[in-house]
Amino acid sequence: MTRADFKAFSNLMQALAECYGKTLSAQGIALRFQLFASHDIADVRRAAMSILSTRKYTSMPTPADFLELLNGGLPEDLAEVEAGKVLEAVSEHGAYASVVFDNAVTQAVIVRAYRGWPQLCSILGTEESELWSRRNFVKIWQAYSRQNVAVTGHLPGLTELENSRNGFLEALPCPILIGDREKARSLLREADNLPISQILLAAEGDK
Repeated sequence: MTRADFKAFSNLMQALAECYGKTLSAQGIALRFQLFASHDIADVRRAAMSILSTRKYTSMPTPADFLELLNGGLPEDLAEVEAGKVLEAVSEHGAYASVVFDNAVTQAVIVRAYRGWPQLCSILGTEESELWSRRNFVKIWQAYSRQNVAVTGHLPGLTELENSRNGFLEALPCPILIGDREKARSLLREADNLPISQILLAAEGDK
C-alpha cells in the first residue's frame, strides 16, 4: 500500500471495528497500516471480507489474524503444503536436475538445513526417511518463516555442479520451475550475483 491508500484503509478498518462494536484510535489505524504496508489494499479488503464472513468470534480480529490471511494461511498449514511440494519434486525430478521453487523460505530450508538440493534428494528414498524428513522440514520451515529466512535464485543439481567444477559452463542445464511458474521466475530474477552453487561449494569448504 502507498500513502494514497491510507484513507481507504482507515475507512475499512473503522467499518470493520464497527461490525464488532469497537472503535479504533488514529494511532491504532496508523500502526495497522504500517504492519500491512507490504500488501495491496485490495488484498487487505479481501482479508477483511473473509474475516467478516467466516469469523465466529465476537472479538475484534487482531493484526495477526489479518497477517495469517494476507500471507496465505497458518504457518503450519503452509509448511505442510511446501513439504509436500518438495517431496513431489524430489520424486519427479531427482538430484541431477537443477530446480527453483516458488517460495524463498522453502529454498532456504533446502540450502541451509539440508545443504542443497542433491543432499536433500540423497537422504530420501524410503517411507521412513520421507516421514522423518517431512516432519523435520515442516518444523524448520515454520521457524525460518517466522524469521524471514529466504534464499532466491535456483538450486543446482548434480549435473550443474559437476559441469561447473569441470568448467563446462556451456552445458549447464536450465532450472526446472516448481510450483507457481511466475513466482519461481521472480525468485530467479531476484538472485544475487553469487550463484547458489558457489555458496554451496564454499559451505563444503568450511566443513
